[in-house]
Amino acid sequence: MRIRKWGYTALLIIGLAALMPGFLRSQQGAASEVDAAPYEGELPTARFGVDVNMVSVPVTVRNDNDGSFFKGLKQKSFRILEDGKEQEIVFFAEEGLSTHVAIVLDISGSVRPQWGTVRHATRRFLEQLRPDDYFSLFTFNTETKGMIPWGKKTDRVDAVLSSVYCKDATALWDAIWVVSTQGFAGIDGKKVMIIMSDGLDNDSLSSYEDALRAAVEAGISIYVVSTTKALQQYYEYAYPDVSQWSVQRALVQGEAMLRHLARNTGGRVLQSNDFGQLDDIYAEVYEELRNQYTLGYFSTNTARDGSYREIQVGVLSQDAPNVTVTARTGYYAPRK
Repeated sequence: MRIRKWGYTALLIIGLAALMPGFLRSQQGAASEVDAAPYEGELPTARFGVDVNMVSVPVTVRNDNDGSFFKGLKQKSFRILEDGKEQEIVFFAEEGLSTHVAIVLDISGSVRPQWGTVRHATRRFLEQLRPDDYFSLFTFNTETKGMIPWGKKTDRVDAVLSSVYCKDATALWDAIWVVSTQGFAGIDGKKVMIIMSDGLDNDSLSSYEDALRAAVEAGISIYVVSTTKALQQYYEYAYPDVSQWSVQRALVQGEAMLRHLARNTGGRVLQSNDFGQLDDIYAEVYEELRNQYTLGYFSTNTARDGSYREIQVGVLSQDAPNVTVTARTGYYAPRK
């Protein structure tokens, strides 16, 4: 791990708009590591009951007072607007649907001191998934690699992660683009990406905007297990002579981008103060996925023009007073 990563990171984050959005990692070879989202073993036996032309919206409803999940709402309690026009909800599920979960782990040099803790927490999380959930596992530093294809068996997770050596720089936006466009290729139903990263991208050819668009187009909810605070504490201890101002500035900007990414895809950023909390952070993600409502509608806008459509989801106040509703903020219409 090279200390000079921090100064380089700060400059690149500040100048993110200058990155080359047209030259994506697929042209450089990293995407070739992910071949089309193959399945390991049995194929799914159902399409989760959701029409592929339906706009599917996972929704989390929490009590404002204590942050607990507000359960027991019925379909009639929800309202969905698309570009300001109310839509008819034709699909409703209160229980969490079967989910495809892609775990995407940062294996750049900055993660090396805590990789054992990351490996342990990731394995425990995957072992707790429901029997009808599927998962895949990806790693990224300067390249994105598919380590375990879609499946349910967790027996190889520890061995695969034990073979990983953390090194090199961080191409976070490339990783999100590759997993969204290739890792989830051909996958229908509820889709979730869980990224463990400090948010400090210093090697991507894709831009942040490329990554966000790819995730939104694929209908993926992104949950970020952010290690920015844990990494800051580590650097303050291990490298006291490095300017902490530049570190702090890079972390704040990276964290803001992660939050924007999660908010626009209907996910969340979960902050870990130290790497030892990863078990609890993963547990929070799991609990949220199991306590989501799923709404579906067919858009009244039938144009197949690839345009972005804004989504607003609300709950009737008489049915759920003092709650916060979280859902993805929009989607891209299909093209002809």
